[in-house]
Amino acid sequence: MRFMVFVRSPDVAAARHAEALLRAGVLLDAGDLVPDACGVSGYWLIDVRDHEEALERVKRIALPACVVEIRQVAVV
Repeated sequence: MRFMVFVRSPDVAAARHAEALLRAGVLLDAGDLVPDACGVSGYWLIDVRDHEEALERVKRIALPACVVEIRQVAVV
């Protein structure tokens, strides 16, 4: 299953956490979004077994003061 993980953080370091997902072999794509008043925003597209694994993978990464949203991607 594919999931889009949106990350908003006041810290630029949050964008570097995609490396951990890449090493785990689940990262399909990553990118930055236009910065806003909340700071740095980006996304990760990951391919994992289920929603629980997506949560587990994101929880392993220390993301202080971040807002994270995980949404399943519909594959047609």
